[in-house]
Amino acid sequence: MTDEQIDTMLQMHRYLMKCEIKHAFDKFCAENGNEDYRSADLQEAFNDAKWDDFAKWLRKIRDE
Repeated sequence: MTDEQIDTMLQMHRYLMKCEIKHAFDKFCAENGNEDYRSADLQEAFNDAKWDDFAKWLRKIRDE
C-alpha cells in the first residue's frame, strides 16, 4: 500500500468508528427513554452501508 492509501484507510476507519460510537450513544439514549429507536436504527443502517463501502475499497486496493 502507498502512503496515500494508508492515510485514506485510516481516515475512513476513524470516520467509521465515530459513526459506531454515535450509534451506541443513540441506542443508549433510546433505552433510557431520552429518544426513540428510530435514530439508532437509522444510524445502524448508515453504518452498515459505510462499512460495506470500506470493505469494497479494501478489496480494490488488495486486487491492485
